[in-house]
Amino acid sequence: MYKIDFSDGISETLLINLYMRSLDFKSDEPILSDAFSGDVVSGIDYDFTKFNKSKMSRVGIVIRAKFFDNEAVKFYLQNENVVIVQVGSGLDTRPLRLEGICKNAYFYDIDLPDVITLRENLIPKAKNNFYIASSMFETAWMDELASKHKGAKFCFILEGIAMYFNNEMMSGFFRNLGERFDGVIMLDFLNKFMAKQMSKGRHDVIKFMKNKFDFYGIDDISEALAWSDKLSHIKTAKMMNMYKSHWGVGGFIGCFIPQIVNANKMFVFELKKKNLNVVKS
Repeated sequence: MYKIDFSDGISETLLINLYMRSLDFKSDEPILSDAFSGDVVSGIDYDFTKFNKSKMSRVGIVIRAKFFDNEAVKFYLQNENVVIVQVGSGLDTRPLRLEGICKNAYFYDIDLPDVITLRENLIPKAKNNFYIASSMFETAWMDELASKHKGAKFCFILEGIAMYFNNEMMSGFFRNLGERFDGVIMLDFLNKFMAKQMSKGRHDVIKFMKNKFDFYGIDDISEALAWSDKLSHIKTAKMMNMYKSHWGVGGFIGCFIPQIVNANKMFVFELKKKNLNVVKS
């Protein structure tokens, strides 16, 4: 079994998503039905049981994963020559979940080197599945993908990532993508209320992390659209409004509190590559 010792504190949070997907698969009414995560969990030396009572996160995490899976499949079916890129991929098994439908897609998983090493040891690769060991904010991997897949449509998925980075960092990331790619970007945001609560450790799973983080949120989509003039809004989904029968009493009550029902939303943005060859007269 592999002992977890991440050099980056944020990386440890990937274990939360992994474990919640495995619990969902074992449940009587799974949402995501990820058949692969359980095997990954069994290969890691880590006390996952501390997350067992974190029901709200368990439901929310698999709803988010299901939403992004569905949107990625939709994008694949509507386009030819598709590249699906998981940014901050952690130990997500999305390529394995989608390869049966997205048979001709290329899958790239990008994360820090110690996470990629863990992926290589624990997760079988899907067809046309490649790993890139890099910070998401570096541009070398962007140039590499743009060069290898000229004319492709890209689907970038940032699942549970944006909450860890401030507006300046996210703005730079989106501007860099906008200079190189056409396609879509899918990601989720906290609202500012929930970001503040999580920064104080008031969260059913973050409270178990040995490292404490500052979390960031947005209250209006215009804040994200301001990051790049190459973005346009396609779709928004409120996590709390989906699979309502799975949330239990806490979720039922939360649906009547605006700050809670808007705490986490998933977004799909269209990305239009910046035209560097336009000459103004």
